[in-house]
Amino acid sequence: MPYKHTQIGYVIIVCMAVGSVIAYFNHALPLFWIMAAAGIFFGTLTVSIGSESVEISFGPGLIRKRFSLADIETCQAMKQRCWSWGIHGWPGRGWLYNVSGFHCVELKMKNGRKYYIGTDEPEVLEKAIHEAMHLSLYRSIKMSE
Repeated sequence: MPYKHTQIGYVIIVCMAVGSVIAYFNHALPLFWIMAAAGIFFGTLTVSIGSESVEISFGPGLIRKRFSLADIETCQAMKQRCWSWGIHGWPGRGWLYNVSGFHCVELKMKNGRKYYIGTDEPEVLEKAIHEAMHLSLYRSIKMSE
């Protein structure tokens, strides 16, 4: 059961677009390009679940991260407290990947690390990851028989 969903970060896109226009008309071209690139590369977050992994990618897909289903111990929908978006390391808590809102799914890995994937449909994503984990485990048991 494949899953793929793209969340649009409207606030990021609008802020970067407005900032780019202001920078352009103020002849601040380096700032114009930085803000335009930020809007393009961090304006959307796509989460895909395949038969072996959960993959997230920002914007056109140059910035991405993959999590093996076999390495995930648990996943849980939750609300996070970070007031900014993008990629953030939380000391002692893990890494957050987010473009909008405050809902996410926490992935607790078997090695103890934690990752938080921002989403506008946390319960749906949590369910899809659980289903993919169970199917992956079932396939690995069947293959070892």
